[in-house]
Amino acid sequence: MLLGDKDKFAFIIERIPEWEIGPYKSGILFVIVNNDIYPKQVRTTTFNCELPELLDPGSAFIDPIIDKELYQKTDEQIIEFMDDPESDNWYRSFIPFHEIEDSGFRFYILSDSENVKMLICKMEIDNMVFVDKLELSVKEYDEIKKQVIDFYDNAGFE
Repeated sequence: MLLGDKDKFAFIIERIPEWEIGPYKSGILFVIVNNDIYPKQVRTTTFNCELPELLDPGSAFIDPIIDKELYQKTDEQIIEFMDDPESDNWYRSFIPFHEIEDSGFRFYILSDSENVKMLICKMEIDNMVFVDKLELSVKEYDEIKKQVIDFYDNAGFE
């Protein structure tokens, strides 16, 4: 199932019962940003673990940090600021995509209350390397977020 806008920001989510063991609901979860797909290889996603964390009220996906001053900085300055594990808000600076992170990518997210900026980075040994970025209006972003929430609420992953 495709949720979102395939040319900007979207999720491809498909449950694959043949991959499931016990109570765990499994399948694939890909994220498309600017027509590029993450992760780059097929990985098994455990939906009843990954989606609750993604949709937690405190997650960066549901409640991005709003900082108008930071939003205006360069991509490199934003990444440097957000990629600080000592910061109290570090866990809220990136979207919790386990399989995407395990494949070496991280999606930082930030809002200025009117727009949402997503910075995609490749994790290298000691730093984050900028790969791509996307800016959406809050309205566009909230519509995609709503689609993911509705999908989860109706999928029976619990």
